[in-house]
Amino acid sequence: MKSHGLSTSGYFFLIAVIIGWGTSWPFLKIGLNEIPPWTYRGLISPTAAIFIFSAGLFMKKNMAVPPGQWKQLILAAVFNVMIWHIFSAWGIRLLGSGQASIIAYTMPLWAVVFSMMFVGERPTPQRLLGLFLGLIGLATLTIGEFGIFTVAPLGTTFMMIAAISWGAGTAVQKRVNWQMSAIALAGWQLLIGGVPITVIAFFLERDQWLTIAQTTSQAAIWSTILVLVYPIIFCWFAWFRIVKEVPVSVSTVSIMLVPVIGVYSGNIILDEPISWREIGGLLLVCSALALVLLPTYRKKNLPNY
Repeated sequence: MKSHGLSTSGYFFLIAVIIGWGTSWPFLKIGLNEIPPWTYRGLISPTAAIFIFSAGLFMKKNMAVPPGQWKQLILAAVFNVMIWHIFSAWGIRLLGSGQASIIAYTMPLWAVVFSMMFVGERPTPQRLLGLFLGLIGLATLTIGEFGIFTVAPLGTTFMMIAAISWGAGTAVQKRVNWQMSAIALAGWQLLIGGVPITVIAFFLERDQWLTIAQTTSQAAIWSTILVLVYPIIFCWFAWFRIVKEVPVSVSTVSIMLVPVIGVYSGNIILDEPISWREIGGLLLVCSALALVLLPTYRKKNLPNY
């Protein structure tokens, strides 16, 4: 049975992906409240890479990297995984999970900026309006006496760096004509970007590992396992399953729903308050995403965690 080009099972997987990506934010925070960021990301990224490589080989995909694309792959991995993962981890730890999700999903706005600067894409009036609304949304959330930048300047700064890095990585991916499968691209980026995080975690946080193993709560352990299994491994494979069928409009709406679910799941799971700043910033950022993404959204772009 088909509907608007996407099968019934495809819509089921799409809904599962939106829920997984949206609800990941409070579970990320639960884990990061007890596990140091370098160790947390150093565990998750290479583990996810191993699962993705194993699945790719099982599906008989070519996982090799074309000889001429190593430099671009490393650059994309640095922006999309290494910088994104560590700065977003610190940002989530210092902010509310819903606030972090709103800032994170300004990524497409930064991707547009970098694409205009380095890929040569021309800004349309619609895109410029989207960028303007996005900046107003960020200002609504962050600036002022009770803005989150005033309350948690480091967390806000770290999350902004993460979103900008993810946008830069997206622009890099758009610029390259990849001669490799999407699953290979994902696996290699997680491995290249994740292993240095693991190495740094060994030097910076290994003296805490025994204490972490002994004192980490069941909630933090199971939240970390859930993030690894559902939002990262399952949702990536589900996305690969449906990506060729998803209409542009559906892709855009799915991206816009992630921070909405992130804000409300943080409220439900962690009892995080939702102020007028979160609501106003969320509405403006989602409006900006609609303006920026609807005309040109590439279905192969993948969210990060």
